[in-house]
Parts: sequence; C-alpha cells; structure tokens
Amino acid sequence: MEEERIKEEEQEQPYGKLAGATTHFKISRRDTLVNDFKNSTIEGALSFGFSLVSALILLAGIFFSYRRGGEAGYIVGLVMIISGLFAGTSVVLSSIGFRRKDKVRHYMEKRGLVISIIVIALLTALFARGLYLTLA
Repeated sequence: MEEERIKEEEQEQPYGKLAGATTHFKISRRDTLVNDFKNSTIEGALSFGFSLVSALILLAGIFFSYRRGGEAGYIVGLVMIISGLFAGTSVVLSSIGFRRKDKVRHYMEKRGLVISIIVIALLTALFARGLYLTLA
C-alpha cells in the first residue's frame, strides 16, 4: 500500500525532479529526434529546414561548377546567391526562435544556426578566393 502511494506521488511530479532520482531512465535516439521536432518552435524547424536547403544548394553549385571545369559563370553565381539568401533567412529565423521563452530547449534553432554559419563561412571563403584569383 505504501509503495503504491509513493509511485503515485512520483508520477505526479514534474520530469525534472524525477530525472535526478532515477539513474536507470534511458531514452532511445529515435525518441529524442522525434521529441526535438515536437518541442521546437516553428521558427526553429523552419530555420533547420532552410539551413539544410541552403547547404544542399551550396553543394549542388560546387558540384556543377566542378563538372563544368569552373566555366559555369552566372549560373553558379546565382545558385550561390540563392544559397546565401536561404542561410541568411535561417539565421534570422533561429534568432527569432531563441527569443521565444515558451520553449526550454532550442535544439532545432541551434542546429539551423550552426549549419547556416558554416554555409555563410564557405560562401565567404569561395567569394574571397575568387576575388583573389581575379585580382592576382
């Protein structure tokens, strides 16, 4: 009888109090990814999606330029500008998502921000290299 009462009291407590008391509590990797999407803000999910699209467009532009032997010209330039626009939008959306206080964990915002910063850094490096080779 006493054990049942203790179990009922534990079930009514928030997760934060129970997590420290139980060391055998384990969540599978699939559950955490599903929960990341469920618990993220809409801005965070959009930021993550835009950053993935931006990275894929960047990789497609690099591949297309490689296949054409560096003679792709305006097409690759336009593709890189579109990739930069998607990355910039992702940075803005993740910053808006970070400001929302109703969500505690901002995993999608962090992932979107990191991928977007990497894409922007690669675009900047490609632009600087092209400018250097043009002026040299």
